[in-house]
Amino acid sequence: MTFLPARRPAPATLLMGAAALLALTLSGCAAADPAPAVEEESAAATIDLDAVDDDTLFVLGTYDVDGAELLGDAPADQLAVWDRFNELFPADLHPEITMFVAIDADQSGGTDGAMQPNGVRDGETYLALDTSGSVDADVLDRTMIHEFAHLITLREDQIPKDESTVADCPVYSEIDGCPFDDSYLFAYYSEFWPDFSLDDFEAETEEDKEERYTPEEFVTDYAATIPSEDAAEVFAEWVLADELPNGDTIVDEKLRFFEDYPELVDLRDTIREGLFS
Repeated sequence: MTFLPARRPAPATLLMGAAALLALTLSGCAAADPAPAVEEESAAATIDLDAVDDDTLFVLGTYDVDGAELLGDAPADQLAVWDRFNELFPADLHPEITMFVAIDADQSGGTDGAMQPNGVRDGETYLALDTSGSVDADVLDRTMIHEFAHLITLREDQIPKDESTVADCPVYSEIDGCPFDDSYLFAYYSEFWPDFSLDDFEAETEEDKEERYTPEEFVTDYAATIPSEDAAEVFAEWVLADELPNGDTIVDEKLRFFEDYPELVDLRDTIREGLFS
């Protein structure tokens, strides 16, 4: 599975302009000059920067995982974050994640989570989450939900790894494949981004992205930067919502979108059981 780096900035970063957020999404740039990733090994954790392949993330440790088990001698604060992720998402829901990366959000330019391809093991994915304690627990829970949304919408049964499908894709396409016509994102893009293409995205100015955001259309300003982030942000808000809106704004319609998929409704129930148990 390969896809554009999928990440979520911490709330302070969400208040930045869409231009800075776009740079963060596609190239790892952050609002502040990011500190270089940690390059030495600590006594408590090994660090594989080649696998992370993202010098905007301040890495505290990297760990292979086996299902829900974190392999290696992880400090308690890092293990606690990984365990929390598995409380919300049982191991059988994320077989693609084969590495956990502990990061410091403050020193990663405000990024508190990312789901990205392993830089040295083709077809494998790592999950990066803040373990520094600088991000509130409820905010980190939301980030976990956002990142999991990327996992389920960008799997190869949703978007093939086939660059030849991009040029004639009838909806917005990731760089390495057009969403299948029965995928979640094909339906989402058809309804909410019908005239938007990868070429449009690449041609947009930073001001275009900033001007796109309105609270009637997007759940956050980060959602307005790129279609895949819009879907992930809506998914997170949908999971967290105690009641769904019954209005007719675009945001209301987006927040009801995933209700059409029984398997995602079941997943929502599983996540909420972990959140509130």
